[in-house]
Amino acid sequence: MSEPIASPAVSSTVGIKNVVLAALTEDTEATLSYDALQLLAGAIDVQIAPQNAEPDVQYFDDTEGSVVYPDPEIKVTMEQADIPLLLQEKILGNTIDENGVLIRRASDSPPYFALGFKSEKSDGSYRYVWLYKGRATPLTEQYHTKEGKTVTRQTGKIEWTFIKRTHDGEYQALADDGQNGFSPAKAATFLQSVYQPVYAAP
Repeated sequence: MSEPIASPAVSSTVGIKNVVLAALTEDTEATLSYDALQLLAGAIDVQIAPQNAEPDVQYFDDTEGSVVYPDPEIKVTMEQADIPLLLQEKILGNTIDENGVLIRRASDSPPYFALGFKSEKSDGSYRYVWLYKGRATPLTEQYHTKEGKTVTRQTGKIEWTFIKRTHDGEYQALADDGQNGFSPAKAATFLQSVYQPVYAAP
């Protein structure tokens, strides 16, 4: 009996920083392009959760014969210290008028974005993440009164739905420092533009 393959290094994530957005300007079978990156300050939490992970199981010959998974649909909830109006204008398709007032219309349509960030791990290394194509939903806002000397701090939350790209069917990219050939040089540029995979020639 052969020995089991050694486990990769294990280290839990303990932080989040360098959150960036890039508008998806074109996504067709022939063409893929993104706009310049926008840095988001004040990141507190990012939760990534598949929404349609239940498989379709086909039975034949009195047993489970085939399993098919639906196309990915990923819900991402991002908690920020604040969501400035300029950012809301950008991600929700709203408009800031000449007096600096954010105006929301029923016809506003949020554009698609890529979302990237890195998360520190308990051993001091980082995990790097890109989600390729997502739209934000209108924000849930909450305001709370001061209660004497007690202040209840309110934060902003953005909910996104990410799907696969039309261009190549890809929807997420992840990398860990020093793993699988992911070098410091690659880590240094990973969040400088939306990462595009490099595959070995067949």
